[in-house]
Amino acid sequence: MMKKIALFVFLIALTGCSVKYTPKMVQHIKGSVFKATDRGYYTAELVMKPDPPLVGKNSAHLIIHDYEADDITGLNITVIPFMPEKGIQSNEKPVVKDAGRGLYIIENIYFRIPGMWELRLKISGPYMVDTVVLPLPEIIEKP
Repeated sequence: MMKKIALFVFLIALTGCSVKYTPKMVQHIKGSVFKATDRGYYTAELVMKPDPPLVGKNSAHLIIHDYEADDITGLNITVIPFMPEKGIQSNEKPVVKDAGRGLYIIENIYFRIPGMWELRLKISGPYMVDTVVLPLPEIIEKP
C-alpha cells in the first residue's frame, strides 16, 4: 500500500513540475521576432538594431510579457548569440539592461560571420525560469 501512495505522490509532483502555460500573445511591433518561451510563461518580442543585423556589434530591444500579457520588470536575462549551422557562438557576452515596463535593451550582440544566427535566451524571474530561441534574419556584411 505504501508503494502505491509513494507512486501516486511522485506522479502528482512530476506533473506539477512540468506545467506548460498558454500565454496571451501580444505583439507590439510589426516585423519583430516574436515567440512564446518553451514553457509558455513568457513571450519575447525582439527588434534588432540595425535591421537587418550586420556582422560585428549590434543591439536590440526586447519586450517581455508574462502569460497574462503583463509587462515584467526585474528579470535576469542571459543572451547567447548562436549559429546552429556551424555550431559556433559569439565570443562577446551581450549585456542586458532593464529599461522598465517590460522593455530590455540588449547591447554588445556580436556576430562573427554572416549567415543564419539565433539568440538563445534564458529568462529568470522570481517564480519561473524559462528559455526561448529567437531566430534572426540573415546576418549580412556591412555595406
